[in-house]
This record gives sequence, structure tokens and C-alpha cells, in this order.
Amino acid sequence: MNHSLNLADLGRRVRAARVARQLTLEEVVSRTNFTISWLSKLENGQLSPSLDGLVKIAAVLECGVDTFVQGLAAAPRHVVCRDGDAPLPRPRDGIAVEHRAAEWRGRRMQPSILHVSRSTSRRVTECGSGERFLFVLDGDVKLTYGDEVVPLAAGDSIYFDATVPHVIAASGRSARVLSVSCDGAQRLPAAGRNGKASRAAGRGSSRC
Repeated sequence: MNHSLNLADLGRRVRAARVARQLTLEEVVSRTNFTISWLSKLENGQLSPSLDGLVKIAAVLECGVDTFVQGLAAAPRHVVCRDGDAPLPRPRDGIAVEHRAAEWRGRRMQPSILHVSRSTSRRVTECGSGERFLFVLDGDVKLTYGDEVVPLAAGDSIYFDATVPHVIAASGRSARVLSVSCDGAQRLPAAGRNGKASRAAGRGSSRC
């Protein structure tokens, strides 16, 4: 399927059609070669099905494919991610990334929750094209930023130029960190006195 589809709305439509026919997940998958996990992910907007898959589901639910996809190419006005909705992939380099706005296409910001493990904390240096904000939800981490090491505890945050090479690692056993990255396409001016934009004199660190 076209990945520009609004998968959240597609999933809601499939679920609504199933509920309207008073069918359980088990009853639907028993008439197809799909699994309950596959259908559950589809209904929760967590996967993009093939056209053949939608045709099979539509046949079981006795409706046309247009019922599912008509008008879904339009961009959503908002994306809601409930607790537990975002799938947590297997950790890579010690960090599992929980994406919190995957359904918003063409987004400038990349919000996610990082699940950092100390035993295999990421040692791969990251380097972005814009700016980044980190807020420690729980645990302790250290950010190696260029040649500087910045310790951060729960409740601490840091905003920085992501083009500088940096590494995130857990200081304790594990930590969770809210991460919001923004590409360099658009930069907001810093607010100066009387609300006017001011140009930073330098890129030194500051504390709030």
C-alpha cells in the first residue's frame, strides 16, 4: 500500500467494519491466512498492509476496499499516541527507540522515547542535521557532546546543536529519555528582550 496513507484512520475503519459485523479478531483471521497479531497491528495503525491483504479483509467483512482507503491520502490534523500504542523494537546498540509520531508524514520534528540500557549502551556516535532536545524521564544518563561529557539525571534536560557529534549512554542500569530532533530546514529565532529576536553571541552552554 501507499505509505502516504493515514494508517491510524485505516485501522479504525477496519476495526469499525469488524465490530459492525460482530466478529472477533479470531473469527476474522480464521477465514484468512493472517494472524491475530497482524490484524491487531492493522487495526492499531501499526503496519501498512498490501492491497491483496486489504482485499482479503474486505471480503471477510463483506465491504469494498474503498470503504477502508477512500480519502485516507489526506494528511491527518493530529496524531495521538496512547500509552502502549507505540511498538517497542528490539534494542539496537543498547537503545530501543519508541517513535511517538510515526503516522505524521513529512514531519519536521522526530519525537521519540529512548530506552537506554547500561550493559550495551550505544557507543555509535550520532550526528544530525539540525537541533535536538533531550529530557530524562527516569534514570541517569551521560551525553558525550563533542569533547565534553554532560551528566543528566531524571528531570534534567538539554537542548543542543545536533550537528556536533554526540553519544547517549546510561549511567545506571537503564534510563528513559524523551528525545525530540528537528532538522535544519527551519530555525526559530531566539527571543530577546521585549519579545524581539536576538542573535546568539556564541554557542556556550547554559543552565536553566
